[in-house]
Amino acid sequence: MKNLMYALIALGMLYLGLRQITLSGDQLQTVFAMSWLCLAIFVIGGNFAHYLYRPKKQVQAKQIQIYKNNLKNKRQYIKRRGN
Repeated sequence: MKNLMYALIALGMLYLGLRQITLSGDQLQTVFAMSWLCLAIFVIGGNFAHYLYRPKKQVQAKQIQIYKNNLKNKRQYIKRRGN
């Protein structure tokens, strides 16, 4: 949840920054503006990616654990039945 908050904060900063940055001007100013925009997009994308893909991995790990427990229970049942 905090990654979503960080992404929204970064979007807000990007919105405020875009009003101040001009992409026209001398070369140094343009390079700075482009690199700042690129970094902001990476930060926002990384936070959204972390927010979107994290629960899927947790659910998958839980399903694997349940599968292993079921397999273990079946093996114990077969051993008891065989003896």
